[in-house]
Amino acid sequence: MSGMTNMGNSSMGNINMNNIDKDKRDTTAAKAVGKNGGAVRAVSLTSGGLDSLLATRIVMDLGIDVLALHCITPFFGTGPGLGFEEYSKDFKEKMVEMYGIRSEVIDVTSDFIKMVGNPAHGYGKNFNPCLDCKILLVSEAKKYIDKMTVEGGKKFIVTGEVLGQRPMSQRRDTMRIVERESKSDGVLLRPLSAKLLEPTVVEVEGYVDRDALLEFSGRTRKPQMALAESMGIEKYQTPAGGCCLTDPIISKRIKRLYEMKACPTTDDIYSVRVGRPFLLKSGGGGVILTIGRDEVENSVIEKMGNNGALFVKLVDLPGPLGLLRGDFGNDEISLAISILARYSKARNERKVRGAFGSTIDTFDGEMTVGKIMDNELEALRF
Repeated sequence: MSGMTNMGNSSMGNINMNNIDKDKRDTTAAKAVGKNGGAVRAVSLTSGGLDSLLATRIVMDLGIDVLALHCITPFFGTGPGLGFEEYSKDFKEKMVEMYGIRSEVIDVTSDFIKMVGNPAHGYGKNFNPCLDCKILLVSEAKKYIDKMTVEGGKKFIVTGEVLGQRPMSQRRDTMRIVERESKSDGVLLRPLSAKLLEPTVVEVEGYVDRDALLEFSGRTRKPQMALAESMGIEKYQTPAGGCCLTDPIISKRIKRLYEMKACPTTDDIYSVRVGRPFLLKSGGGGVILTIGRDEVENSVIEKMGNNGALFVKLVDLPGPLGLLRGDFGNDEISLAISILARYSKARNERKVRGAFGSTIDTFDGEMTVGKIMDNELEALRF
């Protein structure tokens, strides 16, 4: 690892195969007990991506009690067809098993959906309000540490931010905005770039050894990947791979959804995230049809039926599963069946029969409809 020190614009400091050597680990752990015998505790914002995992492990290796806080919304974290309890249990078990990290999962959907519609600091390249997102998530972490009890010691927040890695939210000036607007001045530690930033309170007062922190900067991923290898971290999420608001296709759908509804629901958002979405009626909040492109997406759609949604499928023919959501009637049901037929072996049939029902096990209505023309289909794509 010694040859990594000057890779790109980054430095790996004195990190060795165990992150810090045993003597340094013991010394720093003693400091982590805090002045007057008080403990030191931290909450780490953890997406599951590499940078946040490394930041968490670095602080843990200093002998500090760290809880990873994983925030979820319909845009990242859990996804269509996954319940909160199921996702939360799986995430926490994997974090312990794969990385030795304790974690907690919190749902910040309500505030996040409102923020996405009108972010104070605008959007990035797509429909991603990255700066406002970071402010909201750090604010949640601040609320969390404010509730923690640490007698005679210190508590602080950890993130995996790297100076200069992202053009919107990880510049020096915008990092200061995050601290100020989340009310986290002095308690927000960014271990991967700490030596390039102003020291935090926990560094100044000796609770965290600044010499054990790093000075990564820029967009290169090589130093992080090398550090992950030295820590035995082999599997992790791809960079920016978790948020659909950065996806050039899905973000356009979500932007259009917000143009229809000032505050869409989780169900609305999932309806345009999965498979092929179509807008069958624009008035009255709209009617959205979501159809699967393969068996995997069909199985996801099977789990999305609730809150007045209607399942649609073809009768006696293999084909995609569809889900209608919104203020639909017979016209929309008929149109939905025609679209399903277009993506089946019945695409050239003049008539096709479809079934519909409120649950995946109860298709109690049937309808025979004509086929849809290609130009009509294209006009309905979401």
